[in-house]
Amino acid sequence: MRRTDPLTFLGALLTSGTVLACETCRPAVQAGIFNEHFWGRMAITLLPFGVILFVAARLHVMRPGKVSP
Repeated sequence: MRRTDPLTFLGALLTSGTVLACETCRPAVQAGIFNEHFWGRMAITLLPFGVILFVAARLHVMRPGKVSP
């Protein structure tokens, strides 16, 4: 499989939700997603990625055999 095939598939998955939403339901769905709790829920969703990135960066800096300044 070529490298662009997974990226194309991922792009199709990310954009398909808005394409398939009907005109009647779309305002209710958007109102349910983009309400006053949006930023808090987004932060909670992204927090594990930040923690994993921080741990990986610390492990990279503290790898054995490297002399710290």
